[in-house]
Amino acid sequence: MLCKKPDDKQAAVAVLENLLARAGSNKKAAIERELHIMRAGIKGEREAAYLIDFHLKDSRKTAVLHDLRLQLDDGRVAQIDHLLIHQTYRFYVLETKHFSHGVKITDEGEFLRWNDWKKTYEGMPSPIEQNERHVLVLKKALAMMGLPEPAVESMILVAPQARIDRSKKFNSSMVIKADQFLTAYQKNLDSANVLSMISGLVRTTFSESLVDISRKLLRMHRPILVDYEAKFGMRQDHALPLPALEQGPISIEFGNTPAVTAVAPVSEPASTAVALSVETTVHACKKCRSAKLSIQYGKFGYYFKCSDCDANAPAKVACGKDGHRERLRKDGKRFYRECQDCASSSLYFVNQD
Repeated sequence: MLCKKPDDKQAAVAVLENLLARAGSNKKAAIERELHIMRAGIKGEREAAYLIDFHLKDSRKTAVLHDLRLQLDDGRVAQIDHLLIHQTYRFYVLETKHFSHGVKITDEGEFLRWNDWKKTYEGMPSPIEQNERHVLVLKKALAMMGLPEPAVESMILVAPQARIDRSKKFNSSMVIKADQFLTAYQKNLDSANVLSMISGLVRTTFSESLVDISRKLLRMHRPILVDYEAKFGMRQDHALPLPALEQGPISIEFGNTPAVTAVAPVSEPASTAVALSVETTVHACKKCRSAKLSIQYGKFGYYFKCSDCDANAPAKVACGKDGHRERLRKDGKRFYRECQDCASSSLYFVNQD
């Protein structure tokens, strides 16, 4: 069953195209590279998502979540391209890589990408190591939800037409062409079932919990915010904002179970920021009414501090629903108000200093 579709990244592409159109010669190359990487990533993820959904979107035994970004309180982040949850409580963390001209894996497990322009191999971060970090974050997130530690498989999906030069010494069996994924997935499940029966550790099925687990993970989904104007040093104080782009609802369905809908965040209405929904409240000092505020952290939590009169005031948030506990989350200079029970997250305040 399909629980989460891939996030729509066209807003980010449009932002970069807008920057490229007005960039000087000293910035064009960097923005073009960013656009190239983003488009290649979108293409690879879209192709893999299509193949996964073709076989599993109507499955009663597997939940599918695309583009799941988990962020822990300690700052660790997992950007999971595709997550599969099988009814036997086995998780599959899939990382997609789009290699235009193939990849080489050395005896030491190093990944080398072919540069067709330079006609040579270039080093790149290991997607295996990257995915292992994602697995650690996922396990921690599940533990925070009160769930037992699951069996997790890590797989790297590459385009069907990509060439893979494998080492005979390094085990790269987890690197799979996307069109061969279902065979590898089923083979892994079959092997796991045989081992479970031999060891007498057959798990009770978790089919009734697939929707619940998916819903809880969706509540922890934190789409990334990238301020491309700041990244490329092209801030415009008076630029007209692009219209906000709203992503459609995320629905969770299992068999005949009624759909559970979690509304996805709305993009920030700023010319070059891809963000969550935006808090429209204008904050002002309660003592002098100045807008020169910043959020600080003290003994009793977050509070507003006025730079004009030096007054302090608590920064309190509440979604207004009984039993719900909304909190503030800091990300650099940005603060978000979030309620796990409502599965909501919105930009609350940005420190200017």
